[in-house]
Formats: sequence, structure tokens, C-alpha cells
Amino acid sequence: MEVGKTIKDLRTRSGMSQEELAKNVFVSRQTVSSWENEKSYPDVQSLALIAELFNTSIDALVKGDLAMIDLRIAEAEVKTLKRNATLYGVLLAVSLVIMVVAFAQENWLALASGAVVWALSLYFAFLVDHDKKKYDVQTYREIRAFCNGVPIDEIKAQRESKHRGIDIMKKAIICGGAGAAVGVATAWIVRLFS
Repeated sequence: MEVGKTIKDLRTRSGMSQEELAKNVFVSRQTVSSWENEKSYPDVQSLALIAELFNTSIDALVKGDLAMIDLRIAEAEVKTLKRNATLYGVLLAVSLVIMVVAFAQENWLALASGAVVWALSLYFAFLVDHDKKKYDVQTYREIRAFCNGVPIDEIKAQRESKHRGIDIMKKAIICGGAGAAVGVATAWIVRLFS
């Protein structure tokens, strides 16, 4: 990744410390160090602030990285995210079928095993979210969109809108599972004492 070297070069040429750069772009010194040592990649807002600070363009900052960004997006989406998302969907569907059939037949052991499969599907849902962060897919997509002329405000609005939907979905799944677990436990207790 060339952006780390470019940031370090611009910073040292201007006689600025990592701490000073960090204050100017509203991040920690450790974050600047991570960028310069290629441990992480700056988001599009940080790139915009850096470009403005050093009187250059975002395109100039990420010029050597655009091919890598495209490759990283493709690799992350096609491999890990697709596999985990598929596993999540399949396991969720299987768990629902098991639980519906088990509940209809009042087979509480099968219902519990359906709940275990459902919990496993949640694990893969969280893996999908983790992988997006791990591979910086969101950041790379935002940079690519910006380089294609999409304004930063629109990129930020898209990100916030996506996060709201994902948060609502996660809460619905967790609450649904918790409700199902309480319902099963209640039915089991009622059956036990009747």
C-alpha cells in the first residue's frame, strides 16, 4: 500500500510530527503510525483532510493503491464474505424449519437442537460483519466511490443508512431468538408441571 509511504513522505517533508498530523485530521498518533506502517488504511474523510492539509488530491494520495483497492474488494467479497453469508442464510433457514416442525410435533429436544443451529447461524452473521471490518471493505469501497466522483457527504450518508439497517436486523434476529427461547422454556415448564 503506497498511501502510508505517501503520507509519511508528505508529513516529513513538511516537518510535521505524527502527533501534529493526528491533531489536524482528528485521529490518534497511533492511527497515523498504523497508516504509515501499512497496518491500516485511512478512511475517505481522513484522506480528504490529509489531502487538504498537504494541498494535494485524494487521487494523488491513493494513486498507487487503486489497483490494490479493487483487488482487495474483489477478494474480500468473493471469498470470505460470500461463504460466511451463505452459511448464515442456510443455517438460519434450517434452524427455522427444525424449530417449526419440532414445535408442531411438541418435540422439545428437536426444538432445542434447532435453537443451537440458529445460534450457529448468528455466529456466521457476526463473522460476516467482522470480515467486512477486517478487510476494510467499507473503507476501500468509499475511497473507490470518491475517486469515481461521489461526494463524501453522500458516501457517509450511505454508510450510516446501511449500519442502521444492519443494526435493526441484528436486533430483530436476537430478539426473535430470545423470544423463541423464552417461549420454548415456558412451554416446557408448563408441560412438565401439567
